[in-house]
Amino acid sequence: MRRVGGWCAIAVSIALGLMAGRTSLAQGVGFLTEQQRLASYCTGVSEARMRELNDFIKIDCAGSKRKECERASDELGRAQIMDRRLWSYLMSQIFASREQGPRERALAYSAMTRGGDDWTACKRRPSRSDPDNFPVCRESRGCLINERFSFLPP
Repeated sequence: MRRVGGWCAIAVSIALGLMAGRTSLAQGVGFLTEQQRLASYCTGVSEARMRELNDFIKIDCAGSKRKECERASDELGRAQIMDRRLWSYLMSQIFASREQGPRERALAYSAMTRGGDDWTACKRRPSRSDPDNFPVCRESRGCLINERFSFLPP
């Protein structure tokens, strides 16, 4: 759990460090493009989802070869690849970009936080309720659709 969350903290720390050195140079436009907003939101979803999968594997699957454990391990591997792609895009487009200012970085960070919160809220809904009835579930589960991310680097 610490390891996955640690990557997020390290990346944000690097981004904030880069931002501190460039705030006087960058003005930015004051908003995120739809791709930047989607990538930011889905990065938050990805981080929360990876923490959840990692916890499940560590707690419920220690040394187990159960089908759901193998499936969770496979999902975690795919989630880590997507997370790297999302962070690569965000670093190049927002956090390390000279064209973006502090407002865009704050918007991206806010979208990440909202994505993680939405994923967690969806998981905490009543178990008998259909996730499609909750807007936060529909939006956060949309981050699992790979076709939405054709703009990301490989």
